[in-house]
Amino acid sequence: MKQWMIIFLIALLHPISGHCQTKLKRPKLVIGIVVDQMRYDYLTRFYDHYQDEGGFKYLINNGINFTDMHYNYAPTTTGPGHATIWSGASPAFSGIANNHFYLREEGRKVYCVNDEQVNTIGQNNGSGKKSPHRMLVSNLGDELKLSNNHQSKVISVSLKDRSAILPAGYMADGAYWYDGGTGNFVSSSFYMDELPKWVKDYNRLKRSDELLKQPWELLLPSSAYSVSLSDDNPYEGTFYEEQKPTFPHDLPTISKKMRKDGRSAYYMLMHTPHGNTLVSEMAKQAIISEQMGKHDFTDLLAISYSSTDKIGHQFAPASMEIQDTYLRLDRELGGLLKFVDQEVGMQDVLIFLTADHAGAQNAMYMVDKKFHNAKYVQTGEMVSHLQQKLTAKYGEGKWVLDMEGEQIYLNRKLINEKGLELNAVQNYASQLILTQPSVQDAVSLNSLQSSSYENHYKELLANGAHPTRSGDVFIIFHTGVILGKGKTGTSHSMTYNYDTHVPLLMMGFGLPKGVEISDKTRITQIAPTISNKMKISAPSCAFSPVLPIHQLKETLTP
Repeated sequence: MKQWMIIFLIALLHPISGHCQTKLKRPKLVIGIVVDQMRYDYLTRFYDHYQDEGGFKYLINNGINFTDMHYNYAPTTTGPGHATIWSGASPAFSGIANNHFYLREEGRKVYCVNDEQVNTIGQNNGSGKKSPHRMLVSNLGDELKLSNNHQSKVISVSLKDRSAILPAGYMADGAYWYDGGTGNFVSSSFYMDELPKWVKDYNRLKRSDELLKQPWELLLPSSAYSVSLSDDNPYEGTFYEEQKPTFPHDLPTISKKMRKDGRSAYYMLMHTPHGNTLVSEMAKQAIISEQMGKHDFTDLLAISYSSTDKIGHQFAPASMEIQDTYLRLDRELGGLLKFVDQEVGMQDVLIFLTADHAGAQNAMYMVDKKFHNAKYVQTGEMVSHLQQKLTAKYGEGKWVLDMEGEQIYLNRKLINEKGLELNAVQNYASQLILTQPSVQDAVSLNSLQSSSYENHYKELLANGAHPTRSGDVFIIFHTGVILGKGKTGTSHSMTYNYDTHVPLLMMGFGLPKGVEISDKTRITQIAPTISNKMKISAPSCAFSPVLPIHQLKETLTP
């Protein structure tokens, strides 16, 4: 009897099961990296010139590569992209219907993060009058804060305000973005009363001034850029008073000319790889100064590289500038990952890298390669034509309030005053749009909301259609069409693969190494997957299933 009593006491003091844990295993730090306008094929096209110990190959070889990750909605633009990555909610639920959208209750077009009720922190200007108040859902940072009585640190850093604010969400400790007028990082009174000391100290370094003294030269010999077009081609835009869009780009001389003419050269920095350097440096400072990854609960750091988007818009995907930007970003990422490993330990860090959208080839380049559908379309003429036709049928009045991207906003107040049925006017406007050149299809908001679609561009439009913030008519242009007046650079926002197909790399915290998943996955699956790994509730409208990683063998027991 005594022997059984001893065994019983030992069992109480030392549980027999090796699987019993006294504390849940969670990552100490989650880092989400968004590369603005990164097409998936930038991983493969430039692969041979990425460094083995750089960022992209390191993530691929030491984590999971989702090769068929797509946006499952349109418009594919920056605001909706960042909101969706971090909330798991498409624009139909998040309310971030586009970068700008017409807000009917206010009778005006609004910017997705503008907020006149708050003030700039860090400068005496309006660049910080921003907040997430138009976002209608919670995100990863919010849910992480709520899970432990706000003991986690949540920080977001980017060049663009919307790319810092929408990942930060409502409860972040700080969201910081670049002020192109001063070259400093700022924030909003929504988040704080004054900048932390570490941000003030970084601003005092005047790194923007130092970087503007450095020309943008090719990182590698020109022979390494054979997968890109020749340096001097008609599809690229120039910097201020630059004669040709060719290397080296003499930033010191250009910046002097801009300042002489009363322009801020700091904006130009965003159109160079130097902008990515600023973001990397700020991210490192945040990790050190906020002691990220060294608290009792998981911390979260959102990093968004925006220069890639600015450079893409100016030079287009086939340019040497784009290739050079990604070769340099690869080294930036490599340095950042090495830093994180030293400061926190990669075994305790969960990292993902994706993009807020991809981007189309330059339309004139496609025309020159005999892709006859490609062209630049100016929407002003389309709006004027629609206004004339609606007036002819329904009488005088301002029938078209606005056109944002591929969406047309009709004057619902006028429609109601005339005693007309909104659905009928939407459908008639759609028929009129269909008669325009370069239009593949036109769909009314009502039809998107009343029908079910699967594996089709209408499914993407339906997922992106917010009931009150989206337009009344959605236009689907022919593939290859770009909206805008220019003939250089590129854009994005469509439902086609060149705008929806983005990379997703995940690494760390027990994930298997060197795994490739070719199943088609959706951008709305990221947030619930990261929530699952942090062992917290998913954001309020993250309805998609987790990514297919549960069946993969982990390298440690979480």
